Amino acid sequence: METVPIIANVLGLAIGAGLNLYAAVLVTGLGIHYGWLTRLPAELNTLSHPAVLTLAAVLYAAEFVADKVPFFTPIWDGFHTFIRPAGAALLALGVAGGLDPLPRTLVTLVAGTVALGAHSSKMGMRLMAHTTPEPATHAAISVAEDISVIALLALVYEYPWVALPVLLVLLAAMAVLLPFLWRIARFLVSGLWGRLRPEQSRPPGRGVRVFSRKVPGAPRLWPGELVVDGEQTRFLFRRWGRARSIIVGYPAARPESGFVFSVIRCDGDASFYVTRDWRQAISAQTPAAASAQTEACR
Repeated sequence: METVPIIANVLGLAIGAGLNLYAAVLVTGLGIHYGWLTRLPAELNTLSHPAVLTLAAVLYAAEFVADKVPFFTPIWDGFHTFIRPAGAALLALGVAGGLDPLPRTLVTLVAGTVALGAHSSKMGMRLMAHTTPEPATHAAISVAEDISVIALLALVYEYPWVALPVLLVLLAAMAVLLPFLWRIARFLVSGLWGRLRPEQSRPPGRGVRVFSRKVPGAPRLWPGELVVDGEQTRFLFRRWGRARSIIVGYPAARPESGFVFSVIRCDGDASFYVTRDWRQAISAQTPAAASAQTEACR
């Protein structure tokens, strides 16, 4: 195979496997089995074996159902954090079977890394979708992912020169979005864990863990502590290895309840997300006079 088709096949299979490994295996295996794909390396012919196709179809059906169930999807994706990159590495090893040992090893490592990035992006998007935990949203996202995998692999196999720029754009988008998606994942996992735990109170003077919702000078969904200290309230957080402190208004004594997170509004422009098990700590920190003043302002 030429260099461009190899790169396109490796990247396409890695991204496809990171999104849905079983769909990638099933599409490739069926294409080889029925003669639709004739320019792939002989090492991938194993995917067309009936036993492999049957197992891939069964696992794809299981994933198709699991992806439609809110709150079970993160468990399924978490279990596949190790499976999808490993599967992508094995598929890449088949594509690069005709290369020398060193390039073949590098291609395998790159494929596993790209698949892990695609998998992490998928997890972040699916966790973000849990802010509206009704099945229709998750079903639509799941179907869109499956169609994307099939369309991407069809483009890679038939038009590798066209697919390569598309794949590079996808990689750049993943690199840009991953830090924000990781922040969303940490935010939502904290919220779900806080909802399962009983409410806890903290002694006065200790900071309450919060995530920024609308805080001038702080990124959105950034973790930190809200500290009521005398006549001022500060939001303490770390960014780029440096400790930061932003003065905000007094928080209201009663956060606004939400499905996963409650919202704390200050008498200034700042507002924060707080999980269920942190809500009582606000009452312990906020002075009674400040609480009364905040309630009057609202």
